[in-house]
This record gives sequence, C-alpha cells and structure tokens, in this order.
Amino acid sequence: MAEEKTNGDNILELDPEQLTPGMKQYLDVKKAHPDCLVMLRMGDFYEMFYQDAVTAAKELEITLTARGKGEKRAPLAGVPFHALESYLARLIRKGYKVAIVEQLEDPKKAKGLVKRGLVRIVTPGTVIEPSLLKEKENNYILALTSSREEFAVAFCEMSTGEFFTATLRDSKALWNELAQLAPSECLFPESLLVNAELIGKIKSSTGCVNTLEDYYFRPEKAKEILLNHFALHNLEAFGLEDQALNIAVSGALLHYLITTQKNSLSHIRKISFRRSRDNLALDAGTWRNLELARNIRDGSSRGTLLAVVDKTCTVMGARLLKRWLQQPLLNRKVIERRLEAVSELHQKMLEREEIKIILAEIYDLERLISRVNYGNATPRDVLSLRNSLLRIPELKEKLVVFQSGLLLNINTLAEFRELAALLQHSLRDDAPLTMREGGIIKRGYDSELDQLHSLKQNSHQYLQALEEKERQKTGISSLKVGYNNVFGYFIEVSRKNIPLVPSHYLRKQTTANSERYITEELKIEEEKILGAEERIMELEYSLFQSILHQIAEQTEEIQQAAANIAVLDVLCSLATIAAEQGYVRPEFVDRGVIHIEKGRHPVLEKIEPQYIANSILLNPGEMMILTGPNMSGKSSLLRKVALIVLMAQMGSFVPAEKAVLGITDRIFTRVGAYDDLSSGQSTFMVEMSETAFILNNATENSLIILDEIGRGTSTFDGVSIAWSVAEHIHNKIKAKTLLSTHYHVLNKLQEKFAKIKNYNLAVKEVKGEIIFLRKLLEGSTDQSYGIHVAKLAGLPLEVVERAREIQEILQKDDEMVRRIRAKKLQEQRGLGEF
Repeated sequence: MAEEKTNGDNILELDPEQLTPGMKQYLDVKKAHPDCLVMLRMGDFYEMFYQDAVTAAKELEITLTARGKGEKRAPLAGVPFHALESYLARLIRKGYKVAIVEQLEDPKKAKGLVKRGLVRIVTPGTVIEPSLLKEKENNYILALTSSREEFAVAFCEMSTGEFFTATLRDSKALWNELAQLAPSECLFPESLLVNAELIGKIKSSTGCVNTLEDYYFRPEKAKEILLNHFALHNLEAFGLEDQALNIAVSGALLHYLITTQKNSLSHIRKISFRRSRDNLALDAGTWRNLELARNIRDGSSRGTLLAVVDKTCTVMGARLLKRWLQQPLLNRKVIERRLEAVSELHQKMLEREEIKIILAEIYDLERLISRVNYGNATPRDVLSLRNSLLRIPELKEKLVVFQSGLLLNINTLAEFRELAALLQHSLRDDAPLTMREGGIIKRGYDSELDQLHSLKQNSHQYLQALEEKERQKTGISSLKVGYNNVFGYFIEVSRKNIPLVPSHYLRKQTTANSERYITEELKIEEEKILGAEERIMELEYSLFQSILHQIAEQTEEIQQAAANIAVLDVLCSLATIAAEQGYVRPEFVDRGVIHIEKGRHPVLEKIEPQYIANSILLNPGEMMILTGPNMSGKSSLLRKVALIVLMAQMGSFVPAEKAVLGITDRIFTRVGAYDDLSSGQSTFMVEMSETAFILNNATENSLIILDEIGRGTSTFDGVSIAWSVAEHIHNKIKAKTLLSTHYHVLNKLQEKFAKIKNYNLAVKEVKGEIIFLRKLLEGSTDQSYGIHVAKLAGLPLEVVERAREIQEILQKDDEMVRRIRAKKLQEQRGLGEF
C-alpha cells in the first residue's frame, strides 16, 4: 500500500464520534492499555488499526491496507485467527506487549454489534503457548523492588506455576541472578524510574521492562493480594510473614499477572522463599567463565557442562537439571541424599535403563497442567497428559527395588488411576489439535452425543427412506427429496403430478418444471439434521470443559508428581553420564580440603582423544601458583577444579579417580579478558572490578580461581597487583586458591609463605619445537614459549624469526637492569624482602 494512502495517526487522538462502533471498541482498549499492540477479533481475522497496524505490518511483514474513506480512513493490518500463535510469537520475541480482544458471543446470534472484550495481555514473561516457549528452558518474569542497598525479587514461570522470592543484598547479587535465570521481562515500581543507571542495566539484561504503581508494592496491599489468591489467613506457610519487602514484590507481581492474564491463575499454588545460605553462590562472571550452560563463543549450549551432563529423558528433567547446575547445595546431608540415589541408580543399570524408557514416554506434565488450569489446553494436550499418567503405575513398579531415601520418597507418587481411566474412556485416541475440528469425545461416553452422531451419520439413509415412504403414500413415483441453502430440505414434484400432492404439503417454491413443498415432519427432521453438527460441537466443548475441570481438581497432585518425575529424571541422567564417562562418587569431609586424584575436565575429555588427567591437593588456606606456556592447559586445569567442586555439590559424580572435598561456600573466577563496552569499562577495569568483588566477598571456605591476573596493564603494575592480591588472599581471606600466571617472579611467594606452592604444566622441547605434555608437576618454570606458540598459530616465518632476535636483545637488557636493581635493593634496607 502506498504510503500516501494511509497514515499512522494515533487512535487516541481521534474523536470517538468519528469512529465506527467496532473502532470504538478498539479505542476503549487502546486507551486503557496504550503500551500494547491491540488485536481485535473481527470474524476470521485479528485486526490492528492506526499506528498499531503500521507497526505490525513492519514487524510481521504483512500487508498494510486501510478501512474507511476521507477523515475516517484508518491504516489496517490483520492476521488470520487460526494463525494467531505464529504471529504472536514473532511480536513477543521482539519485546511487544499484545492485548487480545475476543468476540464474546457468536456473531450469528448477536443482536447488533458483536460483544467484544479484552481477554488477555500477552507479554514476553507471561506466554504459556508451547510454540512461544523453549521446551528445555524456563521463561521467567521478574519483579523487583529495593530498600536502600537491598533488593527483593520475585520470579514466576507462568507455564509451570513456579513462583519464588529472594532477598539480594546488593546490585551485584541482582546482576548474578539476572545472568543465571535470564528473565524475559522485568516489572518494578514507578518510583524506581529515577534510578536511570539501574533501569538501563535491567533493560539490557531482560529486553522488556514494565512499571506498576507503587501502591501495589506496599506490603499491606501486596499481602492482601497474596492472601486472596492463596485463600490463606497468613503467609507463615511460605515463611514470609515477617518479610515485608518479599511480600511487597511477590504481591505486586501476582497482581500484574492476574490483571494481564484475566485469569485466576489457579496453577500458581505456592511461593518458595529462597535463602542464600541454602546454595553455593555463583556470580555472573563465574557462570560465564565456567561455561556452565552457555559457551563464551556464540552463547549456545555446545561445549558446556550442561550439554555434557544432560542425559534427561523429559523436558521437565532438563529444566530441573539446569536449576541444579545454577544452585549447587551447601547442605551436606542433602548432597549426600542425592549422591546416594545416583549411586544406587548407577549400580542398578538394568533397572535404570527400564526407568529411562518409561520416562521417555512422559510429556511435560508441568506445562500441561498449567494449560489445563489456564483454560487453553487442547485435546492433544489432554491426550499427552493421559498417556503420561498411564505410565506412572509402571514407573512405581520399577522403583520398588530401590532403597535410598530420595528414591523412596519419589515412589510416593500418586497413581491417578481414576483420572487416567476417565481420560481413556472419554477422549478419542485421534483427538484433533484444536477444538474447532470436532471429533474429541469417544462413543459411549455421553448418550446425547451418541444420538447426535447417529443422526448425523444416518441422515442420508433417513432421507432416502422418507422419499420412498412419500412415494408410496402419494403414488408419485418421480417424487424426490432435495436440499438447497435457501430453503433447506424440500419435496420436489413434477408439474404433471401436482394434482396428486396431499393437502398437508406446504408449497415453498415454483420452478419451470416442478413445485417444491415442505412438510412438518420434514422440517422437524431438518432441524435435527442441520442442528446436529452445531449441537455436536457445543456438546463436545461442554464435555471437554467438564473433563478439564476434573483434571484441574488434581492440579496440586499432578504438579507434585511432575516434580518427583523431574527429580528422578535428573538422577538417572547423572547416573548415566557417570557410567558412560567413568565418574566417581565424591567423598565429603568436615575439613575444607580439595583433594582430586586424576581429575579430568568433563567437557574437554570428550573432545580430546588423549586427555591427560591431573591430581590436585589444596588443604585449607593453601594457594597454588601455576606457571607454564600458553596452550599448556593452565586455564583448563583451573576450570576443571571448579567444575568438579560444583558438580559434586549439585549431587553428581565427578570425572576423577577419587575426590575428597569439604563444602565450598562460593566459587569465584577471574578468567579471560574482555571490554564491557556498555559500561564504558576497559579490559583492565573489568579485571580489577571482578578482582575487587572477589576480595570483598570471599571467605576461608571459598574457592578462588585467578587466571593471569594483572595482565591488562603494564608488566610492573601487573606484577605488583598480582603479588599484593596473592598476599591478601593468603593472609586475610585464607581461601583455597588457584592462580595461574606468566609473571614468573610470583614463584618467589613460595619462599615467603608455607601455604603457597608452585606448580607448572610440563612441556618438552625437541630440536627447537615444543610438545605440550599437559602434565602437572611440582615446581616453577621461567619460560613462556610465547614465540613457539606464535609459530604454531601460523605467524609468517620472518615475523617469528624477527621476534626471536628482539627477544634476545630484550633479555640482555633486562638482565642488566635486574643486576643494577638488585645492587640498589641490597643497599636499601627493608626492601630486600621482595
């Protein structure tokens, strides 16, 4: 459509008197929700007008047309009603909020203007449709509020009903949470808009942000919202009674969900109050550096720990495994409980494989039961639910041989035999994808529906019998029963036989060669035949809604079953990878030790055919200074230790011959170099900020990984900073630490501190070429082999040779400078300690 023929004038600025009745309905919704694209159901299309139409045409690449003439001419864009989800998905992924206005009555039965109403506002964080979600990932909406430096957050996963709240002590903790959970939408009070820096960072992290009046973040109002939704007298059951800030943010989020979804949200049954003391803390840098769920190269899951350990059979298990990875445990008893279950599944291989076969046949119960409660479950969804429930008794039979506490608890699953029987008796196995196609309910489930189907199927035979009966009664052998869209069913008699027509025949139409009649009997049957299809659809819809209601009554039990099945799936996954890769059960002790014998990197060992395992021993307060050339494997070794500790505390076996560990409260990593352009920070500034965070938050029970600290600045500055940081960790924090460096002068720290030890990764030089042995050896090295690595990387030969010449010159100059400095240092008392 040419640009001059339409315009994108804002509908809010128009005079309502100039609009058609349908456009007025659109205007009412648009005024109430100006931040939304409004989709108005008009027959077989969802239509958008004015600027919404212009935006939709551009984003969806659909035709922009117009409705009306002159001043009433309005830009118009529409999408077919049956393709709504696909178009909606594209808008939501681009961060738009979409208000859906439906026809609330059948247009055929409406008197005058069809009644329409807003039924839902779809936002990135509230989608529930399968086509809009990633199966193995959660889609969180976050609400946050703050008090001084402290933040309270609430997260909800609409598609599963998961809802939890936590308190974060500072903005750094907030960024860590955002990095791990990656919410697709964020909600905060309007008063927080004054903090432009904070809001800017949140926008860059989530993409879609919305505000809510501060009124709904008041603890009193929020508490009222929560109590009404959960039908409680107090919030003690959730551990929130005295947590004003958490109540405020949870209530505000729930209000937002209820008002946008226009739904009771009965699948949200509880709020979990998460405390930081329950889990090993992982900051955003560590989550990124260890490549736990996304790799640094392209952000995908390839080459990550998650990709290695994910042998789950259900999407519920896949989502839970990622949460276990995000939240390793601190409670030794809970860790041992998981390890005991993994151990038993590891030992009983045949039973484990039989369980996995059953798990593979179980669908996404978490999201299925949510859609049932939400009211948008399809017949196929209910079939998937039925088929999943039918597997549960079989699953319980396989679990009877297990004795570990966690597996015994999982085997308390409800069996849902009555509900499964209802669904087997009521739903056709070939039920369609949508309600509008019909053919949902089995024969024998409802007598009226059976009669209607019989009438519909036997109508042809009935009409033939009626035709023959009327021929016999009237003596008109050419009499026919016919049908057209104008008059419906009729009896047709040729002109020469009109005198034989009975008196109870009512003439309806005259044609060139015949007369057409109706009878009372024929009209009664016509109503039955023509009404059967419509009545079948109505009755099937009513019966299906009744079935959904009966399913919804067992929501809590199904959600608990889903949770147990997900846990079982994760445990089987961990047992499977342990068996396939030769992992061992870690042993936990009271001492804060890390003792790993022949440990392996879980990702690299799968891609390196001759992976070299190494042993590590770090006693409480010890630090390892690791030297060796580039490409010798220093960074991999550091990450390996962190990954083994993390895997152990999530309840997994680990890639080693033996692992004896104390409980680690936090893992800190300072690895890699990059610019944070969004904050205007240089590589070195980022490095120092991350190092400062570690020094300010680590404890003696932490594990600190420092890779090449100080390399982002000049050599002398870098050495000075690295030395000072190492001293501070050793003397003040006393955390177990692995520090890799090219600053070989740091090896002198071993001479000063008993708990600092030097190690190196061995290389072998043969005829001027180096071979990386990847073997960890005690002691230091003073060679980096940088020029050898440059040659391996493919630098032109003349560049490599020139580098060797320059290296020799600089080494001679450096030796002279060091002799002069050493002499001066000997003369200056007190400085010789360095």
